[in-house]
Amino acid sequence: MQTVAGAPTSVALFIGPTRSGIDHRPTRCLSYGDFERGFGGLWRTSSLSYSVLHFFANGGGQAYIVRVPVENAVAAATTILRDDTATQPSMVLTALSSGGAGNAVFVEVDPFEIGADPFATGTPAHDKKRFTLTILDSISGRVERFGGLTTVAGSPRSADTVVNDPATGSKLVELQLTGVGENGPQATGTVHVIAKPPVAGTFTKDVGVTVAVSRRKANGKPDAAASTAAMEVTVYKTGDSRPTSPLALVTRLVAALNEAIRAKPGEAAKLGSASIEGAVFEGGRCLRLRMSAPTSTPGVARFHDATVTLGAPAAGPLSLIDEYGLGAAAVSNASRYQLGQSYDASQVSAATAGGDGEPHGQPTSDAFKSAVTSLDTPDPFFNLLCLPDLVRPRISDARALHHSNAPTVYAEAARICARKFAFLVVDPPPDVVDVGAAEAWKTQTIGFQSSHAGAWFPTVRVDDPLEPGTIIAHPPSGAVAGVIARTDAQSGVWQAPAGTGAFLAGVYGPSAELSDAEHGLLNPIAVNVIRRFPIYGSVAFGSRTVDGSNALGSEWKYIPVRRTASYILRSLSESLRWAIHQPNGEALWSQLRVSCTAFMNGLFRQGAFKGVSAREAYFVACDASTTPQEDIDSGIVNIVVGFAPLKPAEFVVISLRQITQPTA
Repeated sequence: MQTVAGAPTSVALFIGPTRSGIDHRPTRCLSYGDFERGFGGLWRTSSLSYSVLHFFANGGGQAYIVRVPVENAVAAATTILRDDTATQPSMVLTALSSGGAGNAVFVEVDPFEIGADPFATGTPAHDKKRFTLTILDSISGRVERFGGLTTVAGSPRSADTVVNDPATGSKLVELQLTGVGENGPQATGTVHVIAKPPVAGTFTKDVGVTVAVSRRKANGKPDAAASTAAMEVTVYKTGDSRPTSPLALVTRLVAALNEAIRAKPGEAAKLGSASIEGAVFEGGRCLRLRMSAPTSTPGVARFHDATVTLGAPAAGPLSLIDEYGLGAAAVSNASRYQLGQSYDASQVSAATAGGDGEPHGQPTSDAFKSAVTSLDTPDPFFNLLCLPDLVRPRISDARALHHSNAPTVYAEAARICARKFAFLVVDPPPDVVDVGAAEAWKTQTIGFQSSHAGAWFPTVRVDDPLEPGTIIAHPPSGAVAGVIARTDAQSGVWQAPAGTGAFLAGVYGPSAELSDAEHGLLNPIAVNVIRRFPIYGSVAFGSRTVDGSNALGSEWKYIPVRRTASYILRSLSESLRWAIHQPNGEALWSQLRVSCTAFMNGLFRQGAFKGVSAREAYFVACDASTTPQEDIDSGIVNIVVGFAPLKPAEFVVISLRQITQPTA
């Protein structure tokens, strides 16, 4: 027998603006820590960032985030030139995250050295069309490295193919290869080639170099006050052992350079906390020097717009340049390319700084709708949909109206949810602050009908971690989605996510306190109320769909009934794919009946249905009566499944009678 596995029921999807992250690409988060790493954490102009926090705080376990850029946001971009010309571009790198966060992305280019023996010829051999790309996000600390890239079209390691792969490529930048088949981009840092191999023995004289650090200002102009001219540095003293490897040479050189800078207070003051770093890569013949300083992010360095240049000393010690052949073919570029920042015209031909867009921090209604419509595909899988920023004011005035097209976007979201067996959590607009406004909102403004959506009122009062001690009113969808996920895990999808057990963690209370009488006005028109009670705290106290108004008389009036049906349909449709292309006859029908009956009986035993026996609780039919010959000829097999739903008890009616003593 092919078993039917229950589908997940509480995967949430949030759509809206975030501080950083990939635009328009659904990204899974299993904790709020994942959200902080991928999307920059809390951001004042992102209700989504707070809602995701509330979701996980209330029991949510898995969420997808779709980042929608803010209106008029600009993605940081940089065009890097080829290493054989000062005019022709090699590639364009554009941040996948629109907005100012893209300006925090740094790019490092390593040349690619070929040949098994690094000193076989005495002169290095380089494949100019190949290079290694390292990308770092200084906000999240994410580092990506793509080795052996090439500009050759059609190659499996073609730079654009590798970096732009949605699954295994970069999560920070998009690469457009403009110099197809030409030399790759210029290397970053000061790159020398160690042309003479280190040999054993000792130095007969002092050996040194001169070093110059040229810093740049934010506008790209040289910063003479923060730069240091040619300092003469002794690297090895007479009698010191010669380095036995390129790595040993680089290690000693870097230590000597930094020691010399620290020994001169004037030079150290110019460079501040910055220091010189060195590395040997790709076969051990390429030496690179660059400037860096520590940041608050562990393991991440901030790389300055600076060049570190080595030269032969004018007098005194022997030249390390001559001793190891470092003078030939040296290039001196910025330590790293920062997206959106201008550089010398011989390195970067164009740069566009990332911008956060309009001050209100809102995407346009069309952008919201486009993001929702794009969900009409098999991926991503989700059960709960939240759009908290759709009702956030577009200006700083808290009394301002929400998106004028919010009902249209919500209607499209409800349509998608119906197709994907999901459920939409609708937030109240900021101007819905009392019972009268809530009635008008539900009956006149929402503007769509759907059993795959529910509306909650009012907003909730929560802490603002960005302003300690401040309490703000916030859309409830994230907390409500978390309560739904917690209820599913504790009791099952057939349990209403409402009542005294549906408490909202981290919530001080609803923005508007309602009485029983006021609640009685909203419940019949299908507004799910959030209330606060002594002992129980703030709880979700409604379980109706948008179609749950008494006047409509819908059979999908209650959220647990609708979501139980969606759970059954999704579980069966995903688990019965094995039946496709099987012989459409009694043998197949029998297997389908057995699989579906076993699944439904398991739900019955968990208390998902009404009735004291399986016959009263559900039925499964799959035979010649459900699949006539016409359907068989059309390649169709029909399974009819019915269940007796458990409906929530919305009211507890207590009748009290007085017993009178009978007369004798």
